[in-house]
Amino acid sequence: MPLIDRIRKQAVELIPCIHGARIAQSAEEAGKNLAELLDFSVNLNPLGPPKLSRPLGSALKSIGNYPDNRYPGFRKAAAPSLGVKPENIVPGNGSSELIRLFVEVVIEPGDKVIIPFPTFSEYEFQCRLFGAKIDSVNYSDITNIEPEGCKAVFLCNPNNPTGSLIEKEEVIKLAQKCKDSETFLFVDEAFIELSDPKESIAEFAASNDFVVVLRSLTKIYAVPGLRIGFAVASSEFARILNNIRIPWSLNCAALVVGEHLLKDQKGQKGYIKGSLNLIKKEREWLSSSLGAIRGLKPCPSETNFILVDIRDFFIGSIELTEMMLKQGIIIRDCTSFGLVDHIRVAVRKRQENRKLIKALSNVISEWGKKLAEKEIGQALVKGVAARSRVDCEYYPCHFEGQDCTFCFCPFYPCEDTGTGGKLITKSTGGTVWSCIDCRLIHEEKKAEKVLAGLMKNKKIKDVWVHVMGPTI
Repeated sequence: MPLIDRIRKQAVELIPCIHGARIAQSAEEAGKNLAELLDFSVNLNPLGPPKLSRPLGSALKSIGNYPDNRYPGFRKAAAPSLGVKPENIVPGNGSSELIRLFVEVVIEPGDKVIIPFPTFSEYEFQCRLFGAKIDSVNYSDITNIEPEGCKAVFLCNPNNPTGSLIEKEEVIKLAQKCKDSETFLFVDEAFIELSDPKESIAEFAASNDFVVVLRSLTKIYAVPGLRIGFAVASSEFARILNNIRIPWSLNCAALVVGEHLLKDQKGQKGYIKGSLNLIKKEREWLSSSLGAIRGLKPCPSETNFILVDIRDFFIGSIELTEMMLKQGIIIRDCTSFGLVDHIRVAVRKRQENRKLIKALSNVISEWGKKLAEKEIGQALVKGVAARSRVDCEYYPCHFEGQDCTFCFCPFYPCEDTGTGGKLITKSTGGTVWSCIDCRLIHEEKKAEKVLAGLMKNKKIKDVWVHVMGPTI
């Protein structure tokens, strides 16, 4: 009998989730060193980890022994700040392991599970692995669902990848409905400390058998390599989860560092406050800067990343991701979330955020250059301009009766009135640079010189100075 016939069907058919943070793979694809890349695909505290040399040094002393699988110190350290007891804590090797642990305990083949869209793909993957049937609802409607007849409901709050945060009162209403219908509610709060910790329902979960809250040290303390997380559940449910979780899921380094960070909540207050202030300031700057780029529409966010709608941009999400990688920037293509024409970028420090914006500008110039080479070449071969662009999405940059040599002039928007162009008021409001009276790029000799300059990889500014400048 073939091997595949002896393996569970779900294990064979499922495709692994796509995650961000693939920096090593990205470096190989781009032919760059890790140090040459800036990873905006992973959403960590932009301040980086606090000082951990002392606890890491201490952990070295214990590598010759197995950790105490009960993890009493870790559980005792995690409980107070959330208003729960140590017996409510379930340690785990990061969020993914704890999601699987929950599903493994709760889900049986044929169970109905409600998962909002769009959200973290690990919930659906793990549920399908154990034979669940998925009922997808819009994320904005998740608190209005009726959970009767369902085995479990999943909620990411703040949500990945949208960055939206549902207020505590609304989540508790949903939790109460789930409790009344004996439906499990799994609330993933991995990003809540980088958003608004007051909106956590961890304390509510500790006293309710059908509510589980997931917490992570990865995001707030920027320690993804250590894999430290925990769940909060009622004492009875936590006992069951602890009984069947994989033994020694926290290694000695993760254990010592985790205990250090959780015990030192007062000492970390300044670090966390500074982190939240930085994230808010940089999120506003980055969102504004992204929104100033034509075709990019950043979505409102309450945490340390921004979802960007690029459907009106002139490059698709997959191609944009590839082009940004060549610039040394890793962004998250959101196709795997079911969001075609969306990207997600982390909020980082100002200097790094500026590099993101600069890289996007470089991509736009590179793309425009390629189009210019193609369209000018076609125009020169045909001896005429391509066609009228009245139906162009960039209208009224070009007007009826004006044939365009190419859609994207490599100099657009030059904003030089000497060309005949000018700022005009759009019908939808605001202003746009219009090339209504500019014929310069349509002149055959100039087109030839522009094309020749671009083919020699000259900078666009230099081509402008030498070809267009003298006639303005």
